[in-house]
Amino acid sequence: MEYELRYNCGPVSKRFHADRKSRAKLLIGPFGTGKSSSAAYDVIMLQSKRVRPDRDGIRRSRFAIVRNTWPELRDTTLRTVMDWFPPSVFGAGVEGRAAYVQDRKSYMMRLDDREIELIFKPLESEADVRELLSLELTGAWVDEAREVVHAVVKGLLGRVGRYPAVKDFGGVNPFLSPVQVLLTTNYPSTEHWLYRNFVAHPIEGYTIYEQDQVENAHNLRPGYYTDLEKDYADRPDLLRTLVRGEWGVTVRGRLVYPEFDRTTHVATAPLLPIAIAGAEMGRLIIRGWDNTGLSPACVITYLNTLGQWFWVREFCGSDEGIIDFALAVHTWCAETFPAGTEYRDIGDPAGKIRDSLKGSPAQYIREATGISIEDGLQGFKIRRESVAGRLTRAVHGQPALLVDPGCTRVIDGFEGGYAYPEIGNTGIFRSDPAKNEYSHIHDAGQYPATILFPAGIPVEDDEADDRYHQSTRNHVTGY
Repeated sequence: MEYELRYNCGPVSKRFHADRKSRAKLLIGPFGTGKSSSAAYDVIMLQSKRVRPDRDGIRRSRFAIVRNTWPELRDTTLRTVMDWFPPSVFGAGVEGRAAYVQDRKSYMMRLDDREIELIFKPLESEADVRELLSLELTGAWVDEAREVVHAVVKGLLGRVGRYPAVKDFGGVNPFLSPVQVLLTTNYPSTEHWLYRNFVAHPIEGYTIYEQDQVENAHNLRPGYYTDLEKDYADRPDLLRTLVRGEWGVTVRGRLVYPEFDRTTHVATAPLLPIAIAGAEMGRLIIRGWDNTGLSPACVITYLNTLGQWFWVREFCGSDEGIIDFALAVHTWCAETFPAGTEYRDIGDPAGKIRDSLKGSPAQYIREATGISIEDGLQGFKIRRESVAGRLTRAVHGQPALLVDPGCTRVIDGFEGGYAYPEIGNTGIFRSDPAKNEYSHIHDAGQYPATILFPAGIPVEDDEADDRYHQSTRNHVTGY
């Protein structure tokens, strides 16, 4: 059967293919840039060629192709492979074996002097890494890597370069170039391990190749991205990551803050130097605390002379004791702000509940740092509306709430990391946001908002209501 393979990739994919040294190489970009096609080509046409022929003159290789679930792997990645390399052409000539075995999720290929085995593996969690322990692989490809935990990639790195074995070549290295794990994906959040390990703190041997919309334009219909801009206009989170090709956040539910707009509410330059100058902050720093649990959080804020509320620094703990966390915040503030700076600390009232040691988080913080945390209001509705009220207001033509661009978890939370989870696949969402890495820092920002800015929501607890109005009279006058 005559078959002509025509593969015409863009400039970034060409550099991706030319990389024969990286242990892990990541091809990342928006919709339509040909990432999966490029990875399939790299594995089958290039990687399989970098193995020595055995005594029979055959270059034998085995690759794992991974995605987080079998339905997504079957309906997308596997289909891409089959479209480019159909079994009717490339499955012929492998004696005694079927070209494609559905239940084993494998595909045996023959190409020139090469025998290539592809094993399609859904690996969704760290527990699934055990699935890799018995595999001897030449290389691997992880598709839509933003949906896969880093432990899967580390597990794959330990299994590649094991087939063919050195012993079968008389002690000679059977690989003509370093073995590789390939990753392809749309953009995730800057909180994701991909950003951390390929961009923020690159691991040696990890290389990223970033595509933009022009990468594969020669293979797309006219107006492809223009239409997508319209289709995703109501989902700025997906517009950034899937259409424009920018680091963002994946929304898993309904937005808590649809009022937030990055272009309006994120400063174009750091806000902190203004605060340090002293004139703008009025010598009062307002710290919001989520001071309960093992994921404490604190947001450092101030009101400028116009009455804008600036969020200038975020602190996010993970499996961290409240004393160590509070000491870190206290030390940073002492080293950052000028002598004589005054502080006001507002947090979760639950922080005053005593634990089994007869103390409370608020007490431990006070004893360790001298910081006394007053109570914010606890009801979620008033907390949300207190912040949303600032997002929808302007002060002298300027946004009433402005976030420093360095507060990445706050920003990603605003854009959808902080969301109401869906109940099953019903289209119905829970009334409280999911507890995750974004919820703690947003809780921290909400508590001072309930005290500083009236939300216009009746407070069921009369005592809390009295405390709110008294606190407002004592502290907010003049701002």
